[in-house]
Amino acid sequence: MPAPFQIADFWSLAPEGLLTVWGLLVLVLDFGLLRRLEGPLRRNILGTFCLVGGLLTIALLLFTADFAERPTPLDEIVARDSITWWFNGLTALLLTLVVVLSMSNPFTEHWGEYYALLLWAAVGMMVLIAAQELVLLFLALEMMTICLYLLTAFVKKRRRSAEGGLKYFVYGSVSSALFLFGLSLIYGLTGTTRIEAMRSVLMEVAPTSGLSGNLAGAIAVLLMLVGFGFKVAAVPFHQWAPDAYEGAPSPITAFISTGSKVASFIALLRLMVHGLAPWAHREGSLVGPGWVGLTALLAAASMTYGNFAALAQTNLKRLLAYSSIAHAGYLLVGVLAASVSVDQGYKSAGAVLFYLMIYAASNLGAFALATWLARDRGDEDVEGLDGLGYRSPLLAVCVVLLLLSLVGVPPLAGFFGKLSMFMESLNTGKTGRLTLLWLVALALANSVLSAFYYTRILKAMFLRPPPARPLGPPNVAIGLPIVACTLVLVVLSLRPSLLVEPMTRAAGPLIGMPAAEGLDDLETTLSRAP
Repeated sequence: MPAPFQIADFWSLAPEGLLTVWGLLVLVLDFGLLRRLEGPLRRNILGTFCLVGGLLTIALLLFTADFAERPTPLDEIVARDSITWWFNGLTALLLTLVVVLSMSNPFTEHWGEYYALLLWAAVGMMVLIAAQELVLLFLALEMMTICLYLLTAFVKKRRRSAEGGLKYFVYGSVSSALFLFGLSLIYGLTGTTRIEAMRSVLMEVAPTSGLSGNLAGAIAVLLMLVGFGFKVAAVPFHQWAPDAYEGAPSPITAFISTGSKVASFIALLRLMVHGLAPWAHREGSLVGPGWVGLTALLAAASMTYGNFAALAQTNLKRLLAYSSIAHAGYLLVGVLAASVSVDQGYKSAGAVLFYLMIYAASNLGAFALATWLARDRGDEDVEGLDGLGYRSPLLAVCVVLLLLSLVGVPPLAGFFGKLSMFMESLNTGKTGRLTLLWLVALALANSVLSAFYYTRILKAMFLRPPPARPLGPPNVAIGLPIVACTLVLVVLSLRPSLLVEPMTRAAGPLIGMPAAEGLDDLETTLSRAP
């Protein structure tokens, strides 16, 4: 008989509960006390209230960290490991910075609904990060994306916003239906919706044959890759991303490209690398029946198409959208490494988690620049950045560091993140090294290619005169996210070991291993970095 629930059992969900209630309070405050106030004043009051909620959530995460030691009935469906703690904290921090960005740009009058949806989208991300059961994972995924659909189309007077929101909704609805069908097939084949139990069943049925002779399993894996491919904007499921990124308010674009992608990749690691590990590939061949070969194709297509498409963009948000598609390809290389590495994958998964942190900081700072453009010019064309390096040198230098980290230029943290993922991809033994060598070579070539479109932004800031209608002076709401993300990036560039060790230790439980103890190779290499 299962143990009864106690109030203390729900402390691990206190951060999510706080944000849920906070969203309701935002609506009550907006429709009640603030309904007669002018738009800018309402925006600032509600934004400040949401900032308090984000900071309280971070404080609650610090307070509830010790509750993970006591087992509860919720442990079977909600993870309370260090991954959940770290990335729920990252989600709360991203939420706080997005709220700050939102206070800089008056793109709507419906601030109560906007901030409430923003808070609830963060709740969906946090539950998705912790989900260890398929039904909960799907519900969290839908809660997150439904809120983001609405937020994408929030600028009612802008046609591109409605178009981007509609495309996001249509593609998302189809992918969600396919994803749910895949999950139902998994349940029919394994008899369970718990990821840990699913792995145990598959290890007994097909520990070494992958998906050989298993048509239903192959269809289920294909459908789930379609669902995850949409969420992370991987080719060929990326069609929604450029239009949604361009049409959405810039703070929402920042949240989609960082928080949504981070949560989806963690769910992908938990489900595919851990739960469906027996279906990864056939023993002795990485390209045999299994999801590894399909994922390698998605990674190669995403990297190549994303970078080549970005070369032709003049709109900053569309450029960053295609860049985000390319980065999804790089991260998929890390996911492959976690599934085939000879060290059981915890170092490879740790490298993915490390790069997710770096990517989130760098990308949020880049989209803060797009918010600045939208506020002062009403568009996001790259030519609007002309001469920025002479008018706002501090912020321009910060943007340079953020973009060079996305390229992977040493000694910035983005370089160490890519290096660790690519090196672990080759740590597959004799069977898989030659198979993945071409994928790593393609990733390196694409990283070089990405420098061409990022340097166009730098060229505009430092080598061109200011336009006839230049950007106005930045306020705190614009400068704070850019400077904060840059400071995080600089610290991790100087001491990447500050994040490498906890990420590598946390990756063990994520992919079904005890906490990793022997962190010598990767950790030692990165800790010696200048």
